[in-house]
Amino acid sequence: MASLSMALCVLCAVTVALLLVHGHLDGDRHDLRLLAWGKGMQAAGWLGFGFAATLPEVLPPFRYLLLLGLGVEALAIVRVRTGRPERGLPWLIALAALHALLAVSVSGRAFEVRAFAQTLAAAALFLPCGVLLLAARDVKSLRLYRVTGGAYLLVAAFTLARGGYLLARHEGADMPAVPHMEMVGLLLLQALAFIGCVWFVVVLRERYEAHIHRLATIDPLTGLPNRRHFLSAVEPLLALAARKGTPVGVIIFDVDHFKRINDTHGHPVGDAVLRCIGEVLPTLVRGYDAICRHGGEEFAVLLPDADDAMTDLVGERIRQGLERAGRLAAEEGSAVVFTVSVGGACRVPGGPQDLDGMLAAADAALYEAKHGGRNAYRRHGG
Repeated sequence: MASLSMALCVLCAVTVALLLVHGHLDGDRHDLRLLAWGKGMQAAGWLGFGFAATLPEVLPPFRYLLLLGLGVEALAIVRVRTGRPERGLPWLIALAALHALLAVSVSGRAFEVRAFAQTLAAAALFLPCGVLLLAARDVKSLRLYRVTGGAYLLVAAFTLARGGYLLARHEGADMPAVPHMEMVGLLLLQALAFIGCVWFVVVLRERYEAHIHRLATIDPLTGLPNRRHFLSAVEPLLALAARKGTPVGVIIFDVDHFKRINDTHGHPVGDAVLRCIGEVLPTLVRGYDAICRHGGEEFAVLLPDADDAMTDLVGERIRQGLERAGRLAAEEGSAVVFTVSVGGACRVPGGPQDLDGMLAAADAALYEAKHGGRNAYRRHGG
């Protein structure tokens, strides 16, 4: 028993070190630090279990420290899985207060009663984690979620069974002795500690990779795809249109007198105009159209399977929709009145390599709209 407890202590201590290194490398420190605190408390708790044979008086406080550490670990998992709570301190205080109340309420009772109360507390921590992980859908590591959630439910069931067994025997029930029950419980906790940490680090790694992917593909100011992502996304669309012989529309637009807006009102107002476009533009195009911030105050849209009439319809809708959005933003005080000039082009592409030519044609139409008085739509060759 003492050797298993010390092994768990070492495992938790090593886990704390690995979590701190992982957090330092990835910068995702808040959730990792919360789990590290939980594992550190568990390491101290298992250390107390290891010394229980020679120093029995150290066991009770370390037993509750172990429970508190398990609670912090459960809180970290819930926070990572749901994104809540944003602030963990009130929950930690409530958790510590609950365990302190539990310790006081059973302090003078028999060992079996104290063990039953502690198993109830442990199960209350494990059950939500298990249910939350098993209920996960549309996650990348679904099998890992299932294994981890099952492990939490298995340990919860075992702790409840152990607590009920001890309490029943204390109350005089004629029940046979179950050998090695304590050792089995420690082995289950050791397995859970390993599986839970693997899940935690894998999920944070996936979240970190998704964050890096977003930084590489999404414009941070507008929330729209950036030019790099746009170019890679439209290649298969153009290739399909070339094989089928269907036309594709391309639209380019920019903000009229954007430099004047920045010079007159300041760059924060200019950024607010771009953010307004990022919010409104997706509502003005079809769900399968590709959009992006093409650079600066310029935006691009690719319309699969769109003829001249559809390209004109979407181009004029963008112009009018953003003009309304500019007036509304000015009334709300979030930006200033702005308009856009829109250029479009439409033809059957010769393949993905034809995108540059279509963008150049749409850009020429945009130039015509600018010289025609701005706040206008023109289509190349139209």
